[in-house]
Amino acid sequence: MKARLSKLLLSDGGRIASLVLIVLLLAVGGVQLSRIVAANMLRADGEAQARDWARSVLDSADDIPAIVAGVTPSDKSLALLSQASAVSEIYKYRVWNKAGELVFTWDERHSPKMAMTIAQSRGQRTADSILSGHPFTETAAGKPPADTSYFADSYIPVKRDGVVIGAFEVYVDQTSDHVLYERSFLLTEVIIGVMVLLAGAIPGFMFYRKMRDHRRAQAEALFLAEHDSLTGLANRKMLAESARGALAWNHRNQSYVAALVLDLDRFKEINDTFGHGVGDEVLKTVAARLKSAVRAEDMVARLGGDEFVVLQVGMNQPDGATFLATRLLKLLAEPCEINGLQLLCAASIGVAISPTDAEDWEGLLTRADIALYRAKEEGRSNASFFETGMDAIFRERRRLEADLRRAMDTSAFHLAYQPLVAFEGGELVGFEALLRWPEGWEPQSPATFIPIAEEAGLIVPIGAWVLETACHEAASWTKPLNIAVNLSPLQFSHGDIVAVVDKALKSSGLDPARLELEVTESLWLQNTDTVLDQLARLRSKGISIALDDFGTGYSSLSYLWKFPFDKVKVDRSFVTQMEVDPKAAAIVNTVVALGRTLDLTITAEGVETPEQATALKEAGCDQGQGYLFGRPLTAAAAVELINSSNPITTQSPVIPFDDVELDRITIM
Repeated sequence: MKARLSKLLLSDGGRIASLVLIVLLLAVGGVQLSRIVAANMLRADGEAQARDWARSVLDSADDIPAIVAGVTPSDKSLALLSQASAVSEIYKYRVWNKAGELVFTWDERHSPKMAMTIAQSRGQRTADSILSGHPFTETAAGKPPADTSYFADSYIPVKRDGVVIGAFEVYVDQTSDHVLYERSFLLTEVIIGVMVLLAGAIPGFMFYRKMRDHRRAQAEALFLAEHDSLTGLANRKMLAESARGALAWNHRNQSYVAALVLDLDRFKEINDTFGHGVGDEVLKTVAARLKSAVRAEDMVARLGGDEFVVLQVGMNQPDGATFLATRLLKLLAEPCEINGLQLLCAASIGVAISPTDAEDWEGLLTRADIALYRAKEEGRSNASFFETGMDAIFRERRRLEADLRRAMDTSAFHLAYQPLVAFEGGELVGFEALLRWPEGWEPQSPATFIPIAEEAGLIVPIGAWVLETACHEAASWTKPLNIAVNLSPLQFSHGDIVAVVDKALKSSGLDPARLELEVTESLWLQNTDTVLDQLARLRSKGISIALDDFGTGYSSLSYLWKFPFDKVKVDRSFVTQMEVDPKAAAIVNTVVALGRTLDLTITAEGVETPEQATALKEAGCDQGQGYLFGRPLTAAAAVELINSSNPITTQSPVIPFDDVELDRITIM
């Protein structure tokens, strides 16, 4: 028998059979090893998910230790415990006390009643191990509907001050992961049959990486569903869900919730000047500062753009919101250092409190937004609380914004033309174009609708329309008089003002020497070098540049030195007071003397009395503008004045454009 066996093994067939047997044994061994490894990986993955879930529940519900001790859960904790599985693959869990006795259970599949102690379920030895602080996890194939097709049953000890006070028993649905493993086994077995030993290593490694990437992708998808991708803060969806939960809880407990809406001041200028990369870094810095300034139970979220929300809970109001808003304003007022740049990222804040201002989340957020608009109107970089009546103002503002868009779409705006007169001889030298509200509509002052147009981003197209319309009208005049057009600072920062002017001149055929562009001193709040470059390019075309309202804004003689203006306009406030206040008269005389030295034309605004005209003429002013010489005129009335042969005097008749509008308002 032994001889025959030896002979068979030494034969070619025996050697092949032996090799096949060895290959089969290695293949089977490799497959079994792969299955063992896979089972261990599933078990480890299930335990890790159970541990992370248990940690999140402990962080969310403060009274878990009391529940473990047998205390009835609070409404908030019951809601959290009932909803805990909604964000993961947990479908059933139990809470055991330190004696291994069941104190709470949740089961979405309504399984039959199980053992009431860990010892009954797992044996005394395993129960002692768990209650001494050692996790225990077991994977198994389930029998629907009581369990999923494949699951991990994991016991996670709950410790307090290093002492075990109970345990979570968590059931993790691993059906999809197990199916993925099973599919991979077929590939593994084929490769093992071909490559023998290597077949167990390479596919196992590939599968591990696939599982790892799959888990990372799941975690990333879950994170992105609830967080802002740039800052990592909660997004609008997560904020709304948390806010509704907080409002419900506070309603039951008769406490307060405050919503603080923050909007960065002049953030768009940072984007336009330094690029979106720097803007993103500013947003990240702001997000980090906001997170550092709030308590753990509060929430910081980014709604989009440069708008953030802080949800404050469990504080006495309005004191809590006042303290937090003050702290945030101070924190955000500090410059942000980005790539060596010192950038200001101050913010305006609107605050609304529930239930005082609103009882639902949408209403609370809307009222905080309304308060934010008030904060911006009051000068930015401050906080404003919602007050009764603000919502009516907000609705009126929205209505006016809609009317602005309608006026643009229907070309309903029109211009008025106010005469510019030489003090010497009363000669008409030109007109200033002034924007006016559509006729027949509910009257609106430019002082009301222009700021709204700027905030709504409409001032750039409106300003372009004013420029083109004024140039076309001036080109049709029978005399080569000048036309002055005001420019908004936003036309420099948010648009290509040089291209807009070129287009207006080209389409109208107006001589550039007849166009006078007026800018205010607030223009210097922007990037000075960029502004000076744009002004220089405009002046190089033969266009005159005038500094309007001189002395009322951010006056600096360095601007007159840096840029060669053609004209300076003395603000009406000085002209009005110069008859009664010697200081005002002294300022006018100083501006005139400075203009003479720098070879500038000096124009006085708001001239309303013959006495003012005489004083200004004696001071050396070149030109005057005001109701003494003429109110703003319609285009037809301006043409009639141009074609008249008489010089304008203080008694010259003028055709008023609008007797109601007594203030000289331009598009600034």
